[in-house]
Formats: sequence, structure tokens, C-alpha cells
Amino acid sequence: MARTAGGKRAPHEGNGPVPSAADRTSVVARCVSLADAAQSSPLIAQYAALKALYPDALLLSRVGDFYEAYGADAEDLAASASILLTSKESGKGRRVAMAGVPHHHLGSYLARLLKQRRVVAIAEQMEPPAPNRLVRREIARVLTPGTVLEDEFLEPERNNYICAVARVNDATGIAAADVSTASATLCVAHDDDELAAELDRLAPAEIIVADDPTALRVRPLVSDECRTTTLGPDEAGRLDRAAMGSLDEMAIADRPAGASALSMLAGYLNHLRLDGDSIAAQVKIRDAGSSMMIDPATRRHLDLVRGSGDDERASLVGVLSRTKTAMGARLLRTWTCAPTLDVVEIRRRQDRIAELVQRPSLRFALQESLAGVGDVQRIAQKIQARRAGPRDAAALRSSLAAAARLRDAIRELREPVWQDAAASLAAARQIDALFEILQRVLVDDPPQTLAEGGAIRADFDGRLRELVDLRSHARERLLELEERTRARTGVRSLRIKYTQAFGYYYEVTRTQAASMPAGFARRQSLVNAERFSDDELARLEADILGARTRQIATERELFDGVVAAIDAERAALLSLAQVVAEVDVVCSLAQVAGERGYVRPTIVEQSVMHVEAGRHPIIEAFGAGAFVPNDVHVGADRRFLCITGPNMGGKSTYLRQTALIAVLAQMGSFVPASRATVGLVDRLFTRIGAGDDLAAGRSTFFVEMAETALILRRCTPRSLLLIDEVGRGTGTTDGLAIAQAVSEYLLGLDHAMPIVLFATHFHELVRLSAAFPIMENLHVAVADESAGPVFSHRLLHGSSSRSYGIAVAKMAGLPDEVVTRAQDIAAEIEGRPGLQTQPLRKRRRQPAPDDGKSQMKLEM
Repeated sequence: MARTAGGKRAPHEGNGPVPSAADRTSVVARCVSLADAAQSSPLIAQYAALKALYPDALLLSRVGDFYEAYGADAEDLAASASILLTSKESGKGRRVAMAGVPHHHLGSYLARLLKQRRVVAIAEQMEPPAPNRLVRREIARVLTPGTVLEDEFLEPERNNYICAVARVNDATGIAAADVSTASATLCVAHDDDELAAELDRLAPAEIIVADDPTALRVRPLVSDECRTTTLGPDEAGRLDRAAMGSLDEMAIADRPAGASALSMLAGYLNHLRLDGDSIAAQVKIRDAGSSMMIDPATRRHLDLVRGSGDDERASLVGVLSRTKTAMGARLLRTWTCAPTLDVVEIRRRQDRIAELVQRPSLRFALQESLAGVGDVQRIAQKIQARRAGPRDAAALRSSLAAAARLRDAIRELREPVWQDAAASLAAARQIDALFEILQRVLVDDPPQTLAEGGAIRADFDGRLRELVDLRSHARERLLELEERTRARTGVRSLRIKYTQAFGYYYEVTRTQAASMPAGFARRQSLVNAERFSDDELARLEADILGARTRQIATERELFDGVVAAIDAERAALLSLAQVVAEVDVVCSLAQVAGERGYVRPTIVEQSVMHVEAGRHPIIEAFGAGAFVPNDVHVGADRRFLCITGPNMGGKSTYLRQTALIAVLAQMGSFVPASRATVGLVDRLFTRIGAGDDLAAGRSTFFVEMAETALILRRCTPRSLLLIDEVGRGTGTTDGLAIAQAVSEYLLGLDHAMPIVLFATHFHELVRLSAAFPIMENLHVAVADESAGPVFSHRLLHGSSSRSYGIAVAKMAGLPDEVVTRAQDIAAEIEGRPGLQTQPLRKRRRQPAPDDGKSQMKLEM
């Protein structure tokens, strides 16, 4: 391995050519195995013993200024991080493969390994090095993609979930935890559709399963970046009494699956040296039926959290995101992905937003205070794991001061729904006491770590005051000694100097070296100077250099006390964080509502939607030009809207905006319209657009049919269905047949029918309205001009007589002869007879029960 100035090894940093596989093979060929090297090297034996604790992890052990790996782990590290593979002497003339990274660059290498879904164990030196003695090392932390706490590996605005998935009988338990924020949920899915929806909502970074069949079942439901870990049969933990108590909130049939998932999660976290029992004890039971269920395809089609086009920000979250804190940003995503079905909660949020829309000056005051609040949730978790530094504590201090200002601003709000937030902030008196402690202990701008000292106020502790005084006045004391020694020896050229190799010494010219009296020991001879020392200088040197070590040790002791004091108030801090996050989201929604002219929708229990001058929130915010609003009116006697019209006319936009308005309304947000009444939607389905799934061997048409099958299989009378161009992925005859059969199936559900918005180019379907009064035809208005059609993007009653597809093709630049031939073929096709209408009555659902619940029975 190459060496830098000072004799320190410098691994390959990736700036030059990456070492080839042949180079690595050559090194390995000259080395013995880790087990063989451990027999003759205490250092390697220590490494092998630590490696045995986490055999599946890549172990990095601190050795001086480097973190090193040996044996197979060294080969793995070199290949994964593109660094040089070398070797280390292991005794008896044998060598073992070695690779290492500088301690100050560890974070960048860890980030690279975690992106590769690796598990990394870090062994730290637990005592100062001493001659002829092996330094004691212990594993200080184990990092996995789903359990990291460090800010550098996390996105502030997103939760980082780890999920344990366990199948017991016909139920699947999903225990999810964001270790960085101490939040944990437990729910049970009863089929793959519910499991896919829950995992897509969580978007976990890591999945834990008990066996390979479960892994195979879960793997297609999560992203490629998600790590899957299979636990051994004895690796699951045992739930303590507190965690077992939370299972009482679940249905009896669901408890075995829930308990299995939660015990796996707790056991795995404990194995990683995290407090899995504490996280399991505070788990919240999540009922999938308490929020709008949104499947993965629908979330993508509607661009809820990420834009599907060139601009990833062009999403609903992107429109609403005016939050000032990381905690608020994460909560906004949660509300967006799981809109609540609790009418009382929706109206409570609306009341808060309404006051802030009407009183913008108070909203500005709240947001100004919110901007000073750091990520209290993640700081509290780092404190508990003892991974927090002085700047984390300082950020918490600033956050507590900002929270106090926020509390005062909230008191100015009149609506009663704000009083619970004010009461929660006011009740946490221990928070004020904690702020006083941090203010007295920490300096205004502490360093990143305790390694150099200077994080604790010197006046906080008498011992520290003495040490700081000694270090701060070291120069004066050295100058005083220099002056006394110069006067005592009569050597006017004498100076006290310092080097890292020799410490402090007297330096005199060569010509005056003979004048130095007895009692001065010669330290070094140079060409033009001599260096000496005596007992007084040696004592002062010991005091000065020892003061730094003692100061760091004292500050560490004091800081540990501060960390313990913060951790003691962890519950209060997490409660504070939750209040702050909710206030932040409400302020964000109020700001968007005020800026964009959103209105407060009326929320009702019935399955209806009446929207006047509704707009698409994403296109309005990110698109160019003015948006053309449209109405939506569906209710008990008008459940199926068949929408025809040209390509580029706005049919898909109309469908999406209707769904987004429903999502916004159930989040508690105001909506882009002039007036709106929105009934609760238990599940949102879309069949909009399609693409190949080549990895799974699924064509565009197969994906389209799979999404349609899910809709027909799972829709309820309270669902909202958006179906766009079903059947277009195959031949015209088959496509029309499927589109009409799907329409007839839905229309035949009678009182069990969901709200359906059905956009199509199959004009034959408009005839269904004659047989089904519950269906209404709408069309996108088009003006025929000499230069071509002009799309108004406005919906009118009735059906469209043509699709204008050939006109659009001409506008796109198709050759004239192709356009002419297409017109001839279209005229011939239009002369063919249409299909006959026949409702699918053989699989008709029973009417919905009077209580409005969404569980339906099929009549065979």
C-alpha cells in the first residue's frame, strides 16, 4: 500500500485507475486465510473473534488512523469500494489480505456500501494504544440500510423504514419502524393486494422475513434498493409485557401474525445493538381500513410523491411542500399517502387551516418559529443510541428555544382546535428546564466532536475552568519561563520552541551552546543550533500537554451527563416533535390554500362528489399557461361518467384531478375548486396508462389487464375508480369487447357500484347509457377550424362523435398520404355494426349494508 507524508498508509481513493480483478487475485494468492492468520497474530485473532459476532456483516476495525478489514472482508471491501487490496504481516512469514479506509473518510465509504444494501459492523478502539499490548476493540455499531441513525445517510424529508413481514395462517403481519425517529406501526394484511399497498406506502429500505418463501413473496413488492434479510429460526426476539399489551388492540385472528412480525423486528434490532424492545413497546396498531387505501400503481399514476415526468418535483407532495421542518416534511408525506377516513379528524385539520388562511400574519409568525426547529425526532434517537455530538445537542437547544416561541404564537390563535397543541407545548415544563441545562453547559458554537475540546462552557465546572485557563495562558507561562531562563543563563539567543516529535525545548545558537550551565540536557544537535531541556520546562510541558487530554476527558464526562439528562426527557421531546410536525403541515397546507385560491370542501359520509370549477393541482402549479377548470358531479343516481373526446383533449387530466381532489380533501386540505362537497373514499383505483414490465415478463396489455382485475376484484361502494382507455393495448375488436364487458360489469353492480370515471375512445360504449340510467356521457369540447381542431379542455354533457386521432397525427407531422389513407380506413371501419349491450348479471354484488361498511358479498 502506498504511503503519504508522515508514513501513513493511503488506500486507493478512486481518483486513479481502479485496481483490476487480476491485481486483487494476485494479492490473495500470496495470502493465507483469516483463520490461519489468526493463529499467529493477536490482532487478526481479535478481528476474527469480532467477525464471528456478525458473520454476515463487513467488519471494519479501527487501527490508528484507519479502519481496516482482513481476509475475505478485505477482498469484499476492495471490490465494493474500489480501493486498493494489499496485505499485512501476520507472523511466521505469512501475510493476510488487507484493505483500509482513512478514519476521516469513513462516512463516504459507508454511504457507498449502504447503497449496495450491505451490512457493516464498526469496531472501535476502546482504550489508548500502549507499547507491547493489544488494544482492546469492541463493535460499537452495526449499520444496515434500514437502521442507520446518522444524518449523512438519511434524507431529511423521508422516513427510513425497516419492516418485518410474517405470515401466519392466512394473515400477514407487517411491523414497521423508522429507527431514526422512534416511530413504529403494526398492521395485518389479509391478501397480497393489501400487503403490496402497505409496503408501497412505507417504501422500506430493509425487509426482514423468517423464511425463503416469504422472501420470494415480498421481493417483487418492494423496490430494487430494498435489502431483504432472512432471519434464522432462533433469531426472533421475545416481546415484553408492554409490547404484548399493544396487541390487544388487534382482532384476535390477527394477533399471531402481528406478534410474529413484531417479535422479529424487536429481535433483529436488539441483535444490531439497538433498543428493539423499546421500539416494540411503543408500536401503534394501524388499521388499514382507517385510511384511504392506495395501491402502488395508483400512487405512481397520480404522481403523489414523485413526478413521473422529467421533473420529479412535479408531484402532489411537491405542490404542498411548504414545510419548514424535516419532521413536518415527513408527516406531509404520511398524510398524502394515507388520507384518513376519520371525518372528525379531517374537520379538525380543516378548522386549523381555515384560521391560518384568514390570518396570514399569524401563519407567518408560526412559520418563522418553525424554521428554527431542527429534527428533534432524529436528535432524540441519536441521543438514546449515544451517537450524538455537541452540535446535535446545540441543535436541540436552538429547537427548544424556537418551540417556546412557537408556543407563544399558537396562544394568539382563536380556534378551539389549536388549544390542544398549545396545551401540549405548555405542559412540557421539563423541556424548559432542559433548555436551561443546555444553555448553561454548551458553548454558543460547539465543535462537531469532543476530540479537540471546547464544547463545554469553562465556567460550568471548576475543574474544567482550571484546565482551560492553563491551556489558554500556556503561551504567557512559556514566555515567562523563557525570560527567566534567559536571565539565569545569560544566553540572549535562547528561545522556547515546539515540534510534534520533540515537544517543548530550549533552542540556542551553536556558538552559545557551550554557555548553557549544568542541569540542561541536550535534546538534539542541528547545523546552526542546539536544543536543550531542563526539569522546569519538562514539568510545564507535562502540565500544558496533559491539560488538553484532561480537558477532553472532563468535557466528555460532562457531556455524557448532558446526554443522560436529554435522554431522560426523550418521551417529552418526541411528543413535542409530533406537535411541531403537525403544526408545520397545517401551516404548509394553509399557505398553499391561500396562494392558490383553494377552498374548504364539505366532507360527508355518503359516496358523492360535487366539485365546481375543479383544477388539477400539479398541472396548475408546474404547468405552463392557465388551467381550464371543470365540474364533477356524481352521487347515488349518477355513478358512472363515460368521457369521450380527442387525444390531447384533457380526459386523463380530468380523471387525475378528480382523484387528487379526493386525496386532498381526506388529508384535511383545502382543494383547487370554487366549491366542493366530497364523500369519503375508502379506496382509490386508477387504470391510467401502462408500460411493459419486462423483468417480470409482462407486456403492456398484461399490466393493463392486471390493474383492471385488481379494480374489479377489490372495489367497494365507497371506492373511486379512474379507468382510462382500457382495452387499447390489444386489437380493436378485443379491446372494445373488454371495455364494454368491464363497463357492464360495473354498471350491473347496482347499489354496490363505486364511483366510476371511464375515459375511452370506443364511442360504441356511449350507447350503454340507454340501458343504464346511472351512467352519463360527457365529452371534451373541440372546435373544428380550417387549420385543425382546437381543444378547449372543457367537458360538456353528451358524447363525442369522433376522436380526432387522425387530426392529431397530422398535427404531429405524419405524411399527407398516410393521413389520407388513414381517413379512408377509418370511414370503412365506422360503417361496421357495433356490439350488443348485455349487463353481466351473473356476478352481481348485493347492495351495500345500511351501516356503509365496504365489505361486499358476491352472488354466485
